[in-house]
Parts: sequence; C-alpha cells; structure tokens
Amino acid sequence: MTNVSNRRSMMGLYSGNTCIRSHQVRFVLSEKGILTEINNIDGSKVPEDLIALNPFATLPTLIDRELVLYDSTVIIKYLDERY
Repeated sequence: MTNVSNRRSMMGLYSGNTCIRSHQVRFVLSEKGILTEINNIDGSKVPEDLIALNPFATLPTLIDRELVLYDSTVIIKYLDERY
C-alpha cells in the first residue's frame, strides 16, 4: 500500500486485459456498481505513473482517494468492506 499525495475524485484501476486477477477485481467493481476509471495496460509497456504509484508495477492496482492497493485479494477485501 502507498499513499498518494494528490486526491483523485474518482476511483481508478490499472488493469490488464489478459490478467485474471484484474478481471476478478473488475467483476467485483461491476457487481457492486462502483464507478471506476479503468486504465487498461498493455503488458509490454508499463506507464511511468503506475510505477510511481506501485513500486512492483503489478496489475491490478487500485487508487482510491489517497490509498493505493496492488494485490487483488487485498483490493477485493477492501471493496467488500467499503461497499
């Protein structure tokens, strides 16, 4: 987990099109009706802003306000507890 210095107004998700863990998180977001800005990442090129948020540059990565989560199990538990 990492804290983000600038607040975002909408939850964001860095997601991979072929990543099963990203699909699991997107499924939970959809089932709970949570509006999220989804950034689909091509596995061959990781954006610099993702590396700045997540030192492991792994997918999925969820940004909610000042909180950054980058483990799908932790993300799903967080979404379940918050929503």
